[in-house]
Amino acid sequence: MSAQFLIAASFIVFGLMAGVSFFVAAQVEKAAQNAAGLAGAVRMETLIAPLVERSDDGDFLFDDVFQSRINSLIGQGPAGQRIINIKIWTADGQQIYPPGGSGQQPVLFEELRRALAGQMVVSRTTVAKHNYSDEETSQSLLEIYGPLIRSATGEVLLAGEIYEESEVLERQIAETRRSSMIGVFLLSVPMLSLLYLVVRRGARLIEEQRRTLRESLRHAIELSVENNRLRLLADNARVEAGKLNERILDQIGADLHDGSVQLLTLVKLRLSDLVVPRPDVSEATREALNKIMDLVSNILDEVRNLSSGLVLPELENATIDEALQLAIKRFLEITGRNAPLSGSAGLDLRLPDLSICLYRFVLEGLMNSYRHASGNTHMVRCSFKRGRLFVAVIDIGQRPVLSSKREVQRARLGKVSQKRRIRSFGGRMRYFPRRNGTFAIASLPIGSDD
Repeated sequence: MSAQFLIAASFIVFGLMAGVSFFVAAQVEKAAQNAAGLAGAVRMETLIAPLVERSDDGDFLFDDVFQSRINSLIGQGPAGQRIINIKIWTADGQQIYPPGGSGQQPVLFEELRRALAGQMVVSRTTVAKHNYSDEETSQSLLEIYGPLIRSATGEVLLAGEIYEESEVLERQIAETRRSSMIGVFLLSVPMLSLLYLVVRRGARLIEEQRRTLRESLRHAIELSVENNRLRLLADNARVEAGKLNERILDQIGADLHDGSVQLLTLVKLRLSDLVVPRPDVSEATREALNKIMDLVSNILDEVRNLSSGLVLPELENATIDEALQLAIKRFLEITGRNAPLSGSAGLDLRLPDLSICLYRFVLEGLMNSYRHASGNTHMVRCSFKRGRLFVAVIDIGQRPVLSSKREVQRARLGKVSQKRRIRSFGGRMRYFPRRNGTFAIASLPIGSDD
């Protein structure tokens, strides 16, 4: 940045320096030309005008005497400002002196028109205005136009033109240009140096800040990578925990089936032997044993249903749609109520842990809605959008009414268990109570790695 600034500032400053020098030189040239014009006007009035004489009929005389007097003026003046030639023009633009220009056509060019109007005009022979001699065009001369002879009313009758050397003027212009360039250079170098130091300091500060930002960005990228790694580990751990939870429930169901169910079955068999009419058992004892056997039968049925709900071998190779259909079928077997399934996951995924999770979510949601709003219409909806699976358990009719605090606490625990089960697979569960029913919606991410 500092190098670019130095290059750009150098071009700008030195360009301005050259412009200022040329401007100053132009002003000096203009002032010098004005001074030369004043000097030429004085020469015309004091040296040339008195030499012009008139004849008896009023015509101007440009005889040999006049020419010799004019020739005596040629070459006069200080070195570098000497008179080179003198010309005289009439009011109609005709050159009447020197006599060699009498054959030219009258031309009223701008400088002559202004001189005839009474003004003093300074020009150069480098700009062609009329016919020049070879001597006049071979060197850069000053042309001074001015009124020479006036009438009694002030009208200019003759205009004079003096050719002077311009060496002094050109030398003054060159010296002025050189001194102005040196002065501007001496001023611009310290200014550029100070500006360069300021910009250099700013560039160093910017570079330090850039390094700091790069270091901060590198740390932020490292932290982002580490956060992503930890997030993936946490997601994997959560999914593994959900899978482990389903396996633990499956193991608990197997233990109940192999332990408590077998033991209760054995007790039921022993009691069935005792309730058979025997002479050593009284009628009152047999009735009591019948009641105990009925109670054991009820407990056995509940434990068997519980173990069958925990152990789900039919979901080992079931897809998501099949798991949802099995949950609805199980709900029909338990309650005798149908809950139609609308929509489909559209995925041929066979993930036992995920299928079991959705099976338990749907069955528990249907059982909760049946338990608290048995008169409502129950249904299940399923859809897959933008990489997420949406499963909703809906009951429509009347708003569920919980009769006791125990029912409220039980419903709350059911919602918490449902949310935990869905969250263990990286999903979310929302519960929306309505005036005409409830909505329980589970949203699960289904990626290529699921």
